[in-house]
Amino acid sequence: MKRVLILLILNFSLSILHSSPAQSAALERLRVGYPSPSANFYPLFATKEANLFEKYGFEPEMIYVQGVQLIAVQVAGQLDFSSVSGLVFLQASVEGSDLILLASSNDSQPMKLMVHSGITGPKDLRGKTVAVTRFGSLTDLLLRPVLKNWGLEPQKDVNLLQIGRLPDMVLAIAQKKVDGGVISFPNSLQAEKMGVKTLLDFADSGLDIPSTTVVASRKYANSHREIVLRFLKAYIEGTRRLLTDKELGIRALRKYGGVNDRELLTTTYDLFTTRYTKKVPKINPKTVETALNLLAEGNPKAKGRKAEEFMDTSFMDELESTGFINAVWK
Repeated sequence: MKRVLILLILNFSLSILHSSPAQSAALERLRVGYPSPSANFYPLFATKEANLFEKYGFEPEMIYVQGVQLIAVQVAGQLDFSSVSGLVFLQASVEGSDLILLASSNDSQPMKLMVHSGITGPKDLRGKTVAVTRFGSLTDLLLRPVLKNWGLEPQKDVNLLQIGRLPDMVLAIAQKKVDGGVISFPNSLQAEKMGVKTLLDFADSGLDIPSTTVVASRKYANSHREIVLRFLKAYIEGTRRLLTDKELGIRALRKYGGVNDRELLTTTYDLFTTRYTKKVPKINPKTVETALNLLAEGNPKAKGRKAEEFMDTSFMDELESTGFINAVWK
């Protein structure tokens, strides 16, 4: 009995010696939110799929909260970080929420205003119905100024209808239950296969605004600087894995995007890794300023506000100055 006890103690000691730091130390719980299964959030999906949060000492919980509701959950302190559209984040911030922009992976808008075959141009939208996911969501914020530029007043000349899920929106347009909708990848590719056509590609509109960002509360970022730096390290490495490991990228989008069609997955991966996703998710203040100007068209509280009020570049600057970013991309 004594010999058995000694062997058990020896085996336990050896297991500790040979365990990795992540195994021997308790991982820190991390709650990360995202508002859509869209490929816009590819860098986050790839980071999780590559187990890079665990590498930096986290036990991540990926939390899907649809559309603009994500911001309310983040503001309530139920999330540590969120990946969300810059427009949606800024809309809440100009209203007084304590959120700060930490990183930006994409400064263009990979979304489309898509319509059924009976719509030939903007003028045909008068008296018609166009779908958004939720009022106040990115789809809604992008659509309203476009309609106004076409001389169409939202909810007067064009009826806006909330349809929560993008797959449901695609089906509604294809079946002509609504006349159009604002759709992101890869759902827009599915829409094209169903005969739905593009009326406006926001990526070609010259509207450079942050569409894939990382945000946290200002209070959390200030009091948890070391955690924010570790999160961004994982995210930067995850971005590199996304851009250099096609199979991992496709696997991540299949899991979190809910798409099983290999052709759609491959097309989406190629598009996002060559056209949209930045190698280094540094914030471009000019794009934040553009987003504020766009919001100011419908919200007086955004007028005259400066990009610097809503962003903290010190974290990414530190990772660059210490050589971390260069080391990742060696």
